[in-house]
Amino acid sequence: MSTRCYPWIIFVLLSLTVSSRQSYAQQRITISNADPRLDLEGKIVDAHDGRVIQFEGRFYWYGTAYGTTNGFTTANHYVCYSSDDMVHWKKEGVLLPQQPEGVYYRPHVIYNEKTGKYVLWYNWYPQLWDGQFGVATSDTPEGPFEIVNDNVQMVNSSIGLGDFGLFVDEDKTAYISYNTIQNHQVSIERLTTSYTASKLENGGVIAEHMEAGSMFKRKNKYYLLTDYTCCFCNYGSGARVYISDRPMVGYTYTGNINRYPGDPVNSLIDGITTGNLFETLSNKNERWQGIEIRLDQPTGLKELEIHLFTGNRPENCGDVSNPRVHPEFITPQFSVSTWHESSWKQVEMESYKIKKKALNEIVTLRFNEETLTAKVIIRPTAFSLDQLHLTEVIINSTPALPIATFKIGEGIPETPIIPAQQTYVLELNTPGGPEFIWMGDLWGSASDNVKGHDYQYWSKPLEFGPNGTIKPMSWVEEWGVILSR
Repeated sequence: MSTRCYPWIIFVLLSLTVSSRQSYAQQRITISNADPRLDLEGKIVDAHDGRVIQFEGRFYWYGTAYGTTNGFTTANHYVCYSSDDMVHWKKEGVLLPQQPEGVYYRPHVIYNEKTGKYVLWYNWYPQLWDGQFGVATSDTPEGPFEIVNDNVQMVNSSIGLGDFGLFVDEDKTAYISYNTIQNHQVSIERLTTSYTASKLENGGVIAEHMEAGSMFKRKNKYYLLTDYTCCFCNYGSGARVYISDRPMVGYTYTGNINRYPGDPVNSLIDGITTGNLFETLSNKNERWQGIEIRLDQPTGLKELEIHLFTGNRPENCGDVSNPRVHPEFITPQFSVSTWHESSWKQVEMESYKIKKKALNEIVTLRFNEETLTAKVIIRPTAFSLDQLHLTEVIINSTPALPIATFKIGEGIPETPIIPAQQTYVLELNTPGGPEFIWMGDLWGSASDNVKGHDYQYWSKPLEFGPNGTIKPMSWVEEWGVILSR
């Protein structure tokens, strides 16, 4: 046989080599939220309130194992699983084999390029709720880790230390975002170059009554996601988004991507105008509730019709001296605000017309300028009764269908979109750039009622608006993405 190497053979070999490299460099994965995640032995992964992070092309899932406990016992311990594809998980073992007796939560591991050490931070309680932070290091991502300091001093150590998150910036500076036990105050501190202690530089309180914060960076903007305390709540927590141009200070609240704005208002989306269906708005502490309308796509808002039912005013039954059986119905004034990526802005009205019927009044609002928006808030501002009944809202002469409409009030919005407590935001490397995955523990989701078997929800890549704000999430049972190695 001749040993001559023909050009077409070289081409085929080069093509196979390039194809092999491309298949290794890029990998498509499918994430399912429908079933519990299993390890290679077919057992449910018991790793909660930690993080998934990538080291040298491999994913490591750090979490707290709860087993059959209620989560408030000294049986809690830290575990690690690893995977090439976020689907098939190998159990690596216990991270802190000789942990002091206490109650343990929130393990987070980062890598220090300068020292070559993997650094584990954790929140633990020698006695509930005497919270403090511990730090341990290892030469390998799967451990075991050796404790360096089990009582790291922070600026706010005196009022107790709770949930936290770690973030390493592009310049390799590391930060910790954490909340206190007292008032659950959220703030950010810079870590030392070894990542094993705080430099005791604190940016100040960003929010209160929050926990489970997670930081990341995208297009030179720093993000901190956190929400109200949950404590293993089955209904889940939200995800308040704070954005800044600096890592420790200057954060602005831009909305909650994991809470509906209020109670669903079904009666306003079925076209009923006869008064037999309506949504009741009430006056709480002299501040009226309103409704928020979310459109399928941005619409140029020019005109609003608000249909009011006037036929069920409270009676003055028994007061024969009062000639009026029902209180007088005085048509309310309304304010209208539209959403502009990161804040609500009230729109100016051009005209305000009222059309009265037997049991209804129709208020038509026209605005000075057409405003392009996908969300609208309508609030009554002046009204004589304690309740107001709306039957329909029409936008630009067309019934506002299909829309999602919610009754909004004061305080915490009602229901999380994803009934999970936030644990981490994972940055994934893809051919199109980094994608960010929101992760949360679905407490109480295990069909066998074993806490260690509760599911985690992993969102599809978060979507960002032109100015960097994050769009609200939605439940997705299965999604796919291409990974870069």
